[in-house]
Amino acid sequence: MFEQYKESMKEIETWWKRENEKPCLIHGKRKPDIPIKNINGNFFWPEDSRNPDIDGLINYWISEIESAEYYDTTLPAIPHLYGSRGTPMTMAFYLGGKVILKEDTVWVDPIITKWENFEIKFDENNYWWKQSLILLKKSLEKANGKYFVWLPDFGDALTCFSLLRGTEKLLWDIIENKEAIIEARDKFINLWKTYHSECWNLYKNYCPGDMSWLVWAPGKTYACQCDFSTMLSPSLFTELVVPEIEQIGKYLDFIIWHLDGQDEIKHLETLLSLPEVKAIQWVPGAGKPTAVNNIPMLKRIQERKKSLVVYAADEKERDILINELQPNGLLICY
Repeated sequence: MFEQYKESMKEIETWWKRENEKPCLIHGKRKPDIPIKNINGNFFWPEDSRNPDIDGLINYWISEIESAEYYDTTLPAIPHLYGSRGTPMTMAFYLGGKVILKEDTVWVDPIITKWENFEIKFDENNYWWKQSLILLKKSLEKANGKYFVWLPDFGDALTCFSLLRGTEKLLWDIIENKEAIIEARDKFINLWKTYHSECWNLYKNYCPGDMSWLVWAPGKTYACQCDFSTMLSPSLFTELVVPEIEQIGKYLDFIIWHLDGQDEIKHLETLLSLPEVKAIQWVPGAGKPTAVNNIPMLKRIQERKKSLVVYAADEKERDILINELQPNGLLICY
Protein backbone atom coordinates (compact mmCIF):
# COMPACT_ATOMS: atom_id res chain seq x y z
CA MET A 1 0.00 0.00 0.00
CA PHE A 2 1.17 3.51 -0.94
CA GLU A 3 4.23 1.98 -2.63
CA GLN A 4 3.72 4.22 -5.66
CA TYR A 5 4.08 7.31 -3.44
CA LYS A 6 7.18 6.29 -1.48
CA GLU A 7 9.55 8.53 -3.43
CA SER A 8 7.21 11.52 -3.20
CA MET A 9 6.78 11.04 0.56
CA LYS A 10 10.55 10.85 0.95
CA GLU A 11 10.98 14.11 -0.98
CA ILE A 12 8.33 15.90 1.09
CA GLU A 13 9.96 14.63 4.28
CA THR A 14 13.26 16.19 3.18
CA TRP A 15 11.33 19.39 2.33
CA TRP A 16 10.10 19.65 5.93
CA LYS A 17 13.72 19.35 7.05
CA ARG A 18 14.90 21.83 4.38
CA GLU A 19 17.26 19.17 3.06
CA ASN A 20 15.81 18.84 -0.46
CA GLU A 21 18.34 19.67 -3.17
CA LYS A 22 15.69 20.64 -5.73
CA PRO A 23 12.28 22.25 -5.24
CA CYS A 24 9.32 19.99 -4.60
CA LEU A 25 6.67 20.47 -7.29
CA ILE A 26 2.96 19.71 -7.01
CA HIS A 27 0.90 19.79 -10.17
CA GLY A 28 -1.41 17.77 -12.34
CA LYS A 29 -3.84 18.03 -15.21
CA ARG A 30 -7.11 16.54 -16.28
CA LYS A 31 -6.85 13.59 -18.63
CA PRO A 32 -7.87 14.80 -22.10
CA ASP A 33 -10.27 11.93 -22.75
CA ILE A 34 -12.26 12.42 -19.52
CA PRO A 35 -15.37 14.59 -19.93
CA ILE A 36 -16.14 17.25 -17.34
CA LYS A 37 -19.09 16.25 -15.15
CA ASN A 38 -22.29 18.27 -15.15
CA ILE A 39 -22.61 17.94 -11.36
CA ASN A 40 -20.31 18.73 -8.45
CA GLY A 41 -20.02 17.42 -4.91
CA ASN A 42 -22.88 19.62 -3.68
CA PHE A 43 -25.27 17.24 -5.44
CA PHE A 44 -24.52 14.67 -2.73
CA TRP A 45 -24.80 17.16 0.18
CA PRO A 46 -27.35 19.70 -1.05
CA GLU A 47 -28.82 21.01 2.22
CA ASP A 48 -27.83 21.42 5.86
CA SER A 49 -31.26 20.07 6.89
CA ARG A 50 -30.93 16.83 4.95
CA ASN A 51 -28.56 13.90 5.56
CA PRO A 52 -25.86 13.69 2.90
CA ASP A 53 -25.10 10.83 0.54
CA ILE A 54 -21.58 10.36 1.88
CA ASP A 55 -20.88 7.25 -0.17
CA GLY A 56 -21.90 9.11 -3.31
CA LEU A 57 -19.77 12.11 -2.34
CA ILE A 58 -16.65 10.00 -1.76
CA ASN A 59 -17.20 8.10 -5.01
CA TYR A 60 -17.47 11.48 -6.74
CA TRP A 61 -14.12 12.60 -5.31
CA ILE A 62 -12.48 9.31 -6.27
CA SER A 63 -13.74 9.70 -9.83
CA GLU A 64 -12.29 13.23 -9.86
CA ILE A 65 -8.94 11.92 -8.62
CA GLU A 66 -8.91 9.24 -11.30
CA SER A 67 -9.78 11.84 -13.97
CA ALA A 68 -6.39 13.52 -13.57
CA GLU A 69 -2.71 12.79 -14.09
CA TYR A 70 -0.28 13.70 -11.31
CA TYR A 71 3.37 14.67 -11.50
CA ASP A 72 6.44 15.08 -9.29
CA THR A 73 5.59 15.02 -5.56
CA THR A 74 1.80 15.31 -5.91
CA LEU A 75 -0.12 13.04 -3.52
CA PRO A 76 -3.76 12.68 -4.61
CA ALA A 77 -6.18 12.79 -1.69
CA ILE A 78 -9.88 12.58 -0.91
CA PRO A 79 -10.78 15.96 0.63
CA HIS A 80 -12.78 16.47 3.81
CA LEU A 81 -15.41 18.79 2.34
CA TYR A 82 -19.14 19.02 2.82
CA GLY A 83 -19.79 18.79 -0.92
CA SER A 84 -17.71 20.87 -3.36
CA ARG A 85 -18.07 23.95 -1.18
CA GLY A 86 -15.30 25.00 1.15
CA THR A 87 -15.68 23.64 4.67
CA PRO A 88 -13.91 26.06 6.98
CA MET A 89 -13.35 25.68 10.70
CA THR A 90 -15.24 22.53 11.59
CA MET A 91 -14.70 23.16 15.31
CA ALA A 92 -17.32 25.90 15.01
CA PHE A 93 -19.75 23.19 13.86
CA TYR A 94 -18.76 20.75 16.61
CA LEU A 95 -19.32 23.46 19.23
CA GLY A 96 -22.95 23.87 18.24
CA GLY A 97 -22.88 26.57 15.60
CA LYS A 98 -25.93 26.71 13.32
CA VAL A 99 -24.48 25.50 10.01
CA ILE A 100 -25.76 26.86 6.70
CA LEU A 101 -24.59 25.18 3.48
CA LYS A 102 -24.23 27.72 0.68
CA GLU A 103 -23.22 27.16 -2.93
CA ASP A 104 -19.50 27.80 -2.48
CA THR A 105 -18.94 27.94 1.27
CA VAL A 106 -20.29 26.90 4.66
CA TRP A 107 -21.56 29.61 7.00
CA VAL A 108 -22.23 29.50 10.74
CA ASP A 109 -24.86 31.64 12.44
CA PRO A 110 -23.68 33.01 15.82
CA ILE A 111 -24.92 31.32 18.99
CA ILE A 112 -22.82 32.84 21.81
CA THR A 113 -24.75 35.42 23.81
CA LYS A 114 -22.76 35.25 27.07
CA TRP A 115 -19.36 33.62 27.42
CA GLU A 116 -20.19 32.24 30.86
CA ASN A 117 -23.07 30.28 29.32
CA PHE A 118 -21.07 28.88 26.39
CA GLU A 119 -19.89 25.30 26.92
CA ILE A 120 -16.65 24.19 25.27
CA LYS A 121 -16.71 20.44 25.62
CA PHE A 122 -16.50 17.25 23.58
CA ASP A 123 -19.91 16.22 22.27
CA GLU A 124 -19.89 12.79 20.66
CA ASN A 125 -23.53 13.27 19.64
CA ASN A 126 -23.02 16.54 17.76
CA TYR A 127 -24.51 16.03 14.29
CA TRP A 128 -21.65 17.66 12.38
CA TRP A 129 -19.00 15.77 14.32
CA LYS A 130 -20.76 12.50 13.56
CA GLN A 131 -20.95 13.40 9.86
CA SER A 132 -17.23 14.30 9.86
CA LEU A 133 -16.39 11.00 11.48
CA ILE A 134 -18.48 9.02 8.98
CA LEU A 135 -16.90 10.95 6.11
CA LEU A 136 -13.40 10.28 7.43
CA LYS A 137 -13.99 6.58 8.11
CA LYS A 138 -15.59 5.89 4.76
CA SER A 139 -12.95 7.92 2.91
CA LEU A 140 -10.18 5.89 4.52
CA GLU A 141 -11.93 2.63 3.68
CA LYS A 142 -12.71 3.58 0.09
CA ALA A 143 -9.23 5.04 -0.50
CA ASN A 144 -7.94 1.55 0.29
CA GLY A 145 -4.29 2.53 0.21
CA LYS A 146 -4.56 4.03 -3.30
CA TYR A 147 -5.08 7.65 -2.22
CA PHE A 148 -4.47 9.79 0.80
CA VAL A 149 -7.27 11.35 2.84
CA TRP A 150 -7.59 14.77 4.45
CA LEU A 151 -8.36 15.21 8.10
CA PRO A 152 -10.97 17.91 8.88
CA ASP A 153 -9.94 21.54 8.83
CA PHE A 154 -10.61 22.12 12.53
CA GLY A 155 -9.75 25.82 12.57
CA ASP A 156 -8.40 28.11 15.28
CA ALA A 157 -9.93 29.57 18.41
CA LEU A 158 -10.44 33.21 17.44
CA THR A 159 -11.75 32.58 13.94
CA CYS A 160 -14.17 29.96 15.26
CA PHE A 161 -15.23 32.35 18.02
CA SER A 162 -15.81 35.09 15.42
CA LEU A 163 -18.22 32.71 13.65
CA LEU A 164 -19.95 31.66 16.86
CA ARG A 165 -20.12 35.11 18.45
CA GLY A 166 -20.02 37.49 15.47
CA THR A 167 -16.92 39.40 14.40
CA GLU A 168 -17.89 42.82 15.75
CA LYS A 169 -19.02 41.45 19.10
CA LEU A 170 -15.82 39.44 19.47
CA LEU A 171 -13.73 42.54 18.81
CA TRP A 172 -15.61 44.37 21.58
CA ASP A 173 -15.16 41.36 23.87
CA ILE A 174 -11.39 41.52 23.34
CA ILE A 175 -11.46 45.16 24.43
CA GLU A 176 -13.89 44.81 27.33
CA ASN A 177 -13.65 41.17 28.48
CA LYS A 178 -10.32 39.81 27.32
CA GLU A 179 -10.01 37.42 30.27
CA ALA A 180 -13.12 35.54 29.13
CA ILE A 181 -11.67 35.17 25.62
CA ILE A 182 -8.37 33.85 26.96
CA GLU A 183 -10.18 31.36 29.20
CA ALA A 184 -12.32 30.17 26.30
CA ARG A 185 -9.27 29.96 24.04
CA ASP A 186 -7.45 27.70 26.49
CA LYS A 187 -10.46 25.37 26.71
CA PHE A 188 -10.68 25.41 22.90
CA ILE A 189 -7.04 24.35 22.54
CA ASN A 190 -7.55 21.32 24.78
CA LEU A 191 -10.73 20.39 22.94
CA TRP A 192 -9.00 20.87 19.56
CA LYS A 193 -6.43 18.26 20.57
CA THR A 194 -9.22 15.91 21.66
CA TYR A 195 -11.02 16.11 18.32
CA HIS A 196 -7.78 15.82 16.35
CA SER A 197 -6.65 12.79 18.35
CA GLU A 198 -10.01 11.08 17.77
CA CYS A 199 -9.42 11.46 14.03
CA TRP A 200 -5.72 10.68 14.20
CA ASN A 201 -6.23 7.43 16.11
CA LEU A 202 -8.42 6.25 13.24
CA TYR A 203 -6.32 7.74 10.46
CA LYS A 204 -3.00 6.20 11.47
CA ASN A 205 -4.41 2.70 10.91
CA TYR A 206 -4.90 3.43 7.22
CA CYS A 207 -2.37 6.02 6.03
CA PRO A 208 1.33 6.68 6.62
CA GLY A 209 2.07 10.05 8.16
CA ASP A 210 -0.69 12.66 8.28
CA MET A 211 -2.40 14.92 5.76
CA SER A 212 -4.26 18.04 6.75
CA TRP A 213 -5.99 20.06 4.03
CA LEU A 214 -2.70 21.47 2.79
CA VAL A 215 0.34 19.19 2.80
CA TRP A 216 1.41 15.70 3.88
CA ALA A 217 3.88 15.17 6.72
CA PRO A 218 5.59 12.09 8.19
CA GLY A 219 4.00 12.79 11.60
CA LYS A 220 0.98 14.61 13.04
CA THR A 221 0.48 17.85 11.15
CA TYR A 222 -1.92 20.71 10.62
CA ALA A 223 -2.01 23.90 8.57
CA CYS A 224 -2.57 26.36 11.41
CA GLN A 225 -4.19 29.67 10.63
CA CYS A 226 -6.06 32.63 12.05
CA ASP A 227 -8.12 34.61 9.56
CA PHE A 228 -9.32 36.79 12.43
CA SER A 229 -5.72 37.95 12.97
CA THR A 230 -6.10 40.52 10.18
CA MET A 231 -8.00 42.58 12.76
CA LEU A 232 -5.40 42.17 15.52
CA SER A 233 -2.35 44.26 16.25
CA PRO A 234 0.99 42.42 16.47
CA SER A 235 0.91 42.74 20.27
CA LEU A 236 -2.59 41.22 20.50
CA PHE A 237 -1.53 38.47 18.09
CA THR A 238 1.33 37.65 20.44
CA GLU A 239 -0.99 37.64 23.45
CA LEU A 240 -3.98 35.80 21.98
CA VAL A 241 -2.74 33.63 19.11
CA VAL A 242 0.87 32.68 19.90
CA PRO A 243 -0.06 30.66 23.05
CA GLU A 244 -2.36 28.55 20.87
CA ILE A 245 0.47 27.85 18.41
CA GLU A 246 2.81 26.97 21.26
CA GLN A 247 0.35 24.58 22.91
CA ILE A 248 -0.73 22.86 19.70
CA GLY A 249 2.93 22.71 18.72
CA LYS A 250 3.57 20.47 21.73
CA TYR A 251 0.94 18.07 20.44
CA LEU A 252 1.72 18.14 16.70
CA ASP A 253 4.98 17.17 14.99
CA PHE A 254 4.76 19.51 11.99
CA ILE A 255 3.01 22.89 11.82
CA ILE A 256 2.71 24.87 8.61
CA TRP A 257 1.22 28.35 8.93
CA HIS A 258 -1.40 29.47 6.39
CA LEU A 259 -0.34 33.10 5.80
CA ASP A 260 -3.40 34.43 4.00
CA GLY A 261 -3.05 37.81 2.32
CA GLN A 262 -1.36 41.14 2.77
CA ASP A 263 -3.19 41.98 5.99
CA GLU A 264 -1.49 39.09 7.81
CA ILE A 265 2.07 40.07 6.87
CA LYS A 266 2.26 42.26 9.98
CA HIS A 267 2.44 39.01 12.00
CA LEU A 268 5.14 37.35 9.88
CA GLU A 269 8.07 38.37 12.08
CA THR A 270 6.36 36.83 15.11
CA LEU A 271 5.64 33.62 13.19
CA LEU A 272 9.22 33.38 11.96
CA SER A 273 10.44 33.54 15.56
CA LEU A 274 8.38 30.50 16.65
CA PRO A 275 10.21 27.14 16.59
CA GLU A 276 6.85 25.35 16.48
CA VAL A 277 6.20 26.74 12.98
CA LYS A 278 8.21 24.62 10.54
CA ALA A 279 6.85 26.08 7.30
CA ILE A 280 4.90 29.02 5.86
CA GLN A 281 2.30 28.82 3.09
CA TRP A 282 1.98 32.18 1.33
CA VAL A 283 -1.39 32.94 -0.27
CA PRO A 284 -1.55 36.48 -1.72
CA GLY A 285 -5.36 36.61 -1.70
CA ALA A 286 -7.96 36.79 -4.44
CA GLY A 287 -7.16 39.36 -7.10
CA LYS A 288 -3.77 40.20 -5.58
CA PRO A 289 -0.36 39.92 -7.33
CA THR A 290 0.99 36.37 -7.34
CA ALA A 291 3.96 35.02 -5.40
CA VAL A 292 6.52 36.15 -7.99
CA ASN A 293 5.69 39.72 -6.91
CA ASN A 294 6.66 38.95 -3.29
CA ILE A 295 10.16 37.58 -3.79
CA PRO A 296 11.84 39.72 -1.05
CA MET A 297 9.36 38.49 1.57
CA LEU A 298 9.73 34.89 0.41
CA LYS A 299 13.52 35.17 0.65
CA ARG A 300 13.13 36.55 4.16
CA ILE A 301 11.11 33.46 5.12
CA GLN A 302 13.80 31.19 3.72
CA GLU A 303 16.56 33.13 5.47
CA ARG A 304 14.81 32.39 8.77
CA LYS A 305 15.06 28.64 8.04
CA LYS A 306 11.37 28.00 7.42
CA SER A 307 10.13 25.76 4.64
CA LEU A 308 7.89 27.49 2.12
CA VAL A 309 4.80 26.68 0.03
CA VAL A 310 4.08 29.07 -2.85
CA TYR A 311 1.85 29.10 -5.92
CA ALA A 312 2.69 29.78 -9.55
CA ALA A 313 0.07 30.67 -12.12
CA ASP A 314 1.95 28.90 -14.91
CA GLU A 315 5.31 27.39 -15.88
CA LYS A 316 6.85 30.83 -16.45
CA GLU A 317 6.10 31.87 -12.87
CA ARG A 318 7.29 28.47 -11.65
CA ASP A 319 10.66 29.04 -13.33
CA ILE A 320 10.97 32.54 -11.83
CA LEU A 321 10.40 31.12 -8.34
CA ILE A 322 12.92 28.34 -8.94
CA ASN A 323 15.54 30.82 -10.13
CA GLU A 324 14.96 33.42 -7.41
CA LEU A 325 14.55 31.21 -4.35
CA GLN A 326 16.69 28.60 -2.67
CA PRO A 327 15.68 25.02 -3.48
CA ASN A 328 15.94 23.70 0.07
CA GLY A 329 12.58 24.02 1.79
CA LEU A 330 10.82 25.20 -1.37
CA LEU A 331 7.54 23.66 -2.55
CA ILE A 332 5.77 25.10 -5.60
CA CYS A 333 2.19 24.33 -6.59
CA TYR A 334 1.13 25.22 -10.13
